[in-house]
Amino acid sequence: MRDRPGGEWGRRRPGPPAGGPRPDPLAARVAELQRTTGVPLDVAKAVAQGRLDLNEALKRMAFADEVNALMARHGLERALATQVAMGHAELERVLRKRRIETHLHDNRERDVFVSSARSGAPQVVGVYGRTLLNVKVLADGPYEVQVRDLDKGEDVALHKTQVKFVCDAQVWSKARKAMTWDATRKARQVSPILRPQQRFGCSNRRLGDAWDNKGEVVVTLAEGEVFTGTIAWIGRWELGLRTKGGDIALLRHAFDDFRE
Repeated sequence: MRDRPGGEWGRRRPGPPAGGPRPDPLAARVAELQRTTGVPLDVAKAVAQGRLDLNEALKRMAFADEVNALMARHGLERALATQVAMGHAELERVLRKRRIETHLHDNRERDVFVSSARSGAPQVVGVYGRTLLNVKVLADGPYEVQVRDLDKGEDVALHKTQVKFVCDAQVWSKARKAMTWDATRKARQVSPILRPQQRFGCSNRRLGDAWDNKGEVVVTLAEGEVFTGTIAWIGRWELGLRTKGGDIALLRHAFDDFRE
């Protein structure tokens, strides 16, 4: 073994200072921040090192908690929840819009003729000429509906533009109490309006707002029938009106007025 230089054999290595290791001020500050504020370790380090203001850090944490709470409570996407938390979007408007859009999507293809054909239940159908037909819906087509006239005992084809409203025959005697007449419209002679651009304009947005408000609406049809009730559903071709006696499907092409 090679000899070490003289004098090194008896030299002592420096030991820890008396009283134990010196405390690290930065680590102590980080620990104190975590204990008193509950901030994460990385945030506590940034604050202790002067790279981040404590108040700003707490604001960021509170904002993140609010966003997460909005996402969990209302099922919002993060981007939309962030806009709400920042005050750039009103929560009630956001929720209202989503409710209406969901309802319109779920009921867009709803068709009273399809459901009537499936159930086979007798229906009272209001057609132009201020005539009521007692029918059983046999089949639904793109433009015509095949029905059996229960009073005459014969099958006929009705063009859908001829139909103004449909109601289950079992509830019609009570539901018809929700119908009155507009004297001015009842006195005039009208025919089905075939061109969509010439019909009474009533947008989904307007109907959706009325549906979400859950208040009474008044729908006037082209030949003067006036129906009062609350909106049960909004379909692409029809509006479901809920009355005290039962539901009535009003065909939107026959509308002449709509009021809340």
